[in-house]
Amino acid sequence: MNPKPLFHMNKAIRFALAAAMAPGMALAQEPGPNLVSNGGFETRSPEAKTWDQLERATGWSNANGGSVDVFSKMGTAKNVGIPDNDLGSSAAQEGESYAGFVAWKDDMRPNFKRLMNGRDEKPFKEAWNQYSEYLQTAIGSPLTPGQKYDISFWVKLADKSDRAVNGIGAYCSPIELTYVHRHHLAELADVKSEAVLDNKKDWVEVKGTFVADGDEKYLIIGAFGPNMEKKDVIEGADNQRAYYYIDGISLRLKPEDDRDKDGVPDKEDNCPDEAGLKTLGGCPDRDSDGVADKMDACPDLAGPVDKQGCPDSDGDGIADNVDKCPKVAGVPEMKGCPAIKEETKKLFEKALTGIQFETGSAVIKKSSYGILDQVVNVMSENPAYNLEIHGHTDSQGDDAKNMKLSDDRAASVKKYLTDKGVGANRLRSEGHGETMPVADNKTSAGRAKNRRVEFKVMFWE
Repeated sequence: MNPKPLFHMNKAIRFALAAAMAPGMALAQEPGPNLVSNGGFETRSPEAKTWDQLERATGWSNANGGSVDVFSKMGTAKNVGIPDNDLGSSAAQEGESYAGFVAWKDDMRPNFKRLMNGRDEKPFKEAWNQYSEYLQTAIGSPLTPGQKYDISFWVKLADKSDRAVNGIGAYCSPIELTYVHRHHLAELADVKSEAVLDNKKDWVEVKGTFVADGDEKYLIIGAFGPNMEKKDVIEGADNQRAYYYIDGISLRLKPEDDRDKDGVPDKEDNCPDEAGLKTLGGCPDRDSDGVADKMDACPDLAGPVDKQGCPDSDGDGIADNVDKCPKVAGVPEMKGCPAIKEETKKLFEKALTGIQFETGSAVIKKSSYGILDQVVNVMSENPAYNLEIHGHTDSQGDDAKNMKLSDDRAASVKKYLTDKGVGANRLRSEGHGETMPVADNKTSAGRAKNRRVEFKVMFWE
């Protein structure tokens, strides 16, 4: 009968055997101190010299009616010596001492049926319980509710074990366990091995993480269910026992995960896979302008916060990334380009009908030279200006011929301007034929308006 109620708290998150930190994984903080004060069983008083002396290891006791052992160099090869002892031979995983416990022992009972009729093969049958030992120690300081903690310890199957089991693990209890029975505990482990641990040559690490409830006070280690598996590893006479050495026990605050190694925990990092700055929520800032790259419209060019991290090269208050004239100060209504002077606007309006060509030809009439010379002066006085020249026709005649005619006329205007000294790299010409009328082609007045040359001031690099 159990003297205390069971505290059934299955808080296991994950477990691992001989687990190393995954490549690329870093930590935003150092691991916390070990909350197990004598995890290597190095402190003993008085010295342990034989079986069933767990209490001589400072801070440790049995959690049930079993009898965990402490191995030391004060023991002998016939009991709990190191390296040679009655169960095999092993040096400590760390320090000079370790403990040992029975994780599983088949409980046998006489086969009374055989005794009565002599016909059954086996004189003994499996009993209803299996013998198992558990060791426990007080946790050094209270655990924080909701915080992750790492449990780690090392085990090694003793040479003279003929069974191996899985479920070797640890359970954090809110009370000290004082069970008098000697079978497996009903509590569920916070961390345990899923694999059967059958290595008699090497120490194997059992390691895992759990989330604390905050009421944990004792750490209990042993074999935990449910669904425990056992494996026969019989060599010679069958002792029906799985005995494990144990050493290097620790319980520590788990450092916060920090995949990108920037010192900002993943749970607080807005860019957990890119190293960044704490001041920017863990996000990078390639141009060091104080705007995180993910929010920076110009992540490789430094700029102020109010411009979304983009520069304003011409100082006109319009960020370069939306400024059509980033090298020339302008106005918002021109999308960052300079405002067109009123006299220039009037000149271009006059040019719409003032530039005339010989009928059906791209030859400019001499009467149009005056207007074109004024355009040359505008381009000379405004070196930031570039000019698009658009030719248009009315709808009279063949569409394809009209398209070619409009293109040729625009090109003629461009040639005139270049011949007068305007750089060809500042000019572009294009014909649109009759596709963009501004008036009704059914009237002579409308057709006259549609036959035109348009100038558009542009600002390109």
